[in-house]
Amino acid sequence: MLWAKLTFAQRTKVRNLLEQWIAQDIPGFEVLEKKQSLWMKILSKILFFTPNFMDRFVTTFYPKVYIPSRDRWEKNNYYSTTILLHEYVHLSDRRRLGLLFNFLYLSPQILAVFALLYPVSPWFLLFLLAALPIPSLGRTWAEIRGYRMSIATHYWLTGDKYNIDFVVNQFVSSNYYWMFPFKGWIKDFFEREYEKIKREELSPELTKMRNLLTSYTHSVYNNLI
Repeated sequence: MLWAKLTFAQRTKVRNLLEQWIAQDIPGFEVLEKKQSLWMKILSKILFFTPNFMDRFVTTFYPKVYIPSRDRWEKNNYYSTTILLHEYVHLSDRRRLGLLFNFLYLSPQILAVFALLYPVSPWFLLFLLAALPIPSLGRTWAEIRGYRMSIATHYWLTGDKYNIDFVVNQFVSSNYYWMFPFKGWIKDFFEREYEKIKREELSPELTKMRNLLTSYTHSVYNNLI
């Protein structure tokens, strides 16, 4: 990958081309700052277990991607390109699965809303148990796909290994409400996925985004676009 040879302006152009491509593929796609969104401000209060939700975390709410800082997004093209491809995986999965994706991502905690039916029967209060930090296989599946893209993008851009321990921490900590607290298994899984990426044993979405990133990088570097 020619990323290391690109100037800042060229890297910015590659990232802008990726944003334009995603906007064509995902109707309504935009990258917005969280502080501009009332919904994100409300969500930050609901997600009290995720410190610095507004300042540290990128959040996708189909078809928008909400970022903590536009300034960082514009100044650090490695960061924004890696995030962009990660979030595209979620956007693509949401488009393909519809509201089923939302249900899977929020399960089992979303089932706690049925506790509101307690006037019908006190037994509905048992659904409050779903609000506990029970492992979420749906959220784990979605973020495995997203972080696999992050690991791959980092490798394509730098030739180096992504920080697997950082990725593992996302699964076993409050960042994603302890979605998969089995540290050894998830670490081994991503180590194996990294080796596959190096051998170019890629899933269809990884292949598509690698080809797109490679095409844009070569075209910009050679002043073809």
